[in-house]
Amino acid sequence: MTSATDQYPNLLSPFDLGPTRLRNRTVIPGHSMGLSHFEPGVSDRYRAYLVARAKGGAGLVGIESAPMHETTLNSFSSASVITDAATPALAKAAEEVHAAGAALSIILWHGGHNVQHRGGSPFAVAPSPIPSFRARETPKIMTVKDIGEIVRGYGEAARRCREAGVDVIEVQTATDYLLGNFMSHRINWRDDEYGGSLENRMRIVVQALEAVREAAGDKITVGVRTSVAHQIPTDPEDFDIEDSTACMQYLAERGLVDYVSLITGSHWSMGGSIPPMTFPRPQLADEGAIFKKHIDVPIIVAGRIRTASEAEAMLASGQADLIAMARTWIAEPEWVKKLEEDREAEIRPCMTCNQGCLGFVTRGQPGTCIINPVAGRETETAAIEPAATPKHIAVVGGGPAGMEMARVAALRGHRVELHEAASRLGGQMRWAAEAPHREEMLPAITWWENELQRLQVRVHLNATVDAANVPQADDVVWAVGAAPGPTQIWRIRPHLRDGIPGTDGLPHGRDILAGVAAVSGNVLVIDEEGGWPAVSLCETLAASTDVSAVTVTTSETALGAPDLDLYVESLDVAARIRSAGITVHPNTLVESVIDGVATVHGGDTLGPFDAVVMATGTRARAVPDDALAVGDCIAPRSIWAATRDAAVLARTI
Repeated sequence: MTSATDQYPNLLSPFDLGPTRLRNRTVIPGHSMGLSHFEPGVSDRYRAYLVARAKGGAGLVGIESAPMHETTLNSFSSASVITDAATPALAKAAEEVHAAGAALSIILWHGGHNVQHRGGSPFAVAPSPIPSFRARETPKIMTVKDIGEIVRGYGEAARRCREAGVDVIEVQTATDYLLGNFMSHRINWRDDEYGGSLENRMRIVVQALEAVREAAGDKITVGVRTSVAHQIPTDPEDFDIEDSTACMQYLAERGLVDYVSLITGSHWSMGGSIPPMTFPRPQLADEGAIFKKHIDVPIIVAGRIRTASEAEAMLASGQADLIAMARTWIAEPEWVKKLEEDREAEIRPCMTCNQGCLGFVTRGQPGTCIINPVAGRETETAAIEPAATPKHIAVVGGGPAGMEMARVAALRGHRVELHEAASRLGGQMRWAAEAPHREEMLPAITWWENELQRLQVRVHLNATVDAANVPQADDVVWAVGAAPGPTQIWRIRPHLRDGIPGTDGLPHGRDILAGVAAVSGNVLVIDEEGGWPAVSLCETLAASTDVSAVTVTTSETALGAPDLDLYVESLDVAARIRSAGITVHPNTLVESVIDGVATVHGGDTLGPFDAVVMATGTRARAVPDDALAVGDCIAPRSIWAATRDAAVLARTI
């Protein structure tokens, strides 16, 4: 039998990164998880998250982009190294990560014009008066004195990292953060010694790295994270790979960096920096090869690397020296450990859905993962321990809540049976996964199915259970999810208790996605739910050969809004909607439907249409009084809420 070491010899081999020797070539780059609660250094919650991944076999565990100067305080709960108060907590994190067998890195970050004055800094700063695309902040133009203070701040932050025992210091030059802003000939308009020529634009970066190296000493690895390109959509002469390699070569030739870590994009194109599931996989393999050709230091490559075979292929072909995976390790904290133990099939697959990690952080909440709801919640979630008294557990419903409930209960030693009314497991998550452009959600469902089989959970498909035929078991857990409903109409118009006049009996979008209803011809979608359900419904209809045209009225500003999980995909989704020929009427409320004609608020009409479909949310399915329940049958929420409910209950039942 071929072992993982034989199959992935490059990936699992140690690597010397200057002063730091890694136990393998797997790097977890700093990924903003918002777990530090504005505490100096690393919070207890964030430390537990990092240590769990160190125990899982990562060679190098990275702390997220950490504010290193008072002018870069932000509104997210990031780890910070702005004052000496950060050192004790940072030292505790380093000690525990080392004890778990991994090295610890940190990214020193200045957000530049992306820092919001409402987040703690009095104003944003930048080389030029260009507002941030996302934060919409118009920055203060930095003086030479300001630059000197920032450079000293890098040195002071590096000293704190050295005193805390950090192994690797990474300086953030990616995207249009402060140093990346200076590096770009397109957004650095200065005409002094910090603008114009490559040497001038790189001056602050060189000075910052010199300050970091002097403070860090010769036992700490120093590198940079940078963008392959900024990808400003409207710019014909964008900061591109030639510019980026020239900047990194300039640093490497001066001995200032021990490695270069690659991402791409900027705040003008966040889909590049945090690529969604529609982007190629791996994202930057070819670009990594170009950097390796021009730059004589190790190259770390990130971007939608999900499997060991993908990582090994990049290493073997010379596209990278080390592999960086952030979201992959959020989903699976034991990624390398399971490889080394020849348990690759048990690795939880990241879906690149951005719903738990990015989606939570952009809402100001601690990041997590919908397939691994313990991520970011390690300090508040009990370990999976054998049950004191094994029971016979019946789980009713085979969506994410039911599958996670059955999985964890079986891990604890219970005898578990799962009853699902449909012919396949997955619930509404499967409907989403089978919609256009969402197929990377399917491996997660397959993982749950495989885990249930491995753990000998008995699965009954096409098994309808209700209050009249409750399974005989010590405990019955209901996970029957939600049914189509008009609930989101009431969000805006609670007086429409019976729904929009004339829409009673019209097919619901969930029924279309489930395949239990079908429409044809010229179709109107009435959307008051927004987010991915509306997008997936419209793309499913547009892809149908029976549908000739799709028109959408949405109560939101755009199709898919206001779902913040979409914000890195908004441009991509908008382009797909246009390409599919879907007509969208934003900020539009339908007041009635008669004979396929919709009257909208204000009196205008649309139609006639051959079919009208309702995208108006879901309602909780009924369960017996005082029953054990998880997921949307309690209240319709998100996939994370469903799996989180199950993860908590299964640990206590």
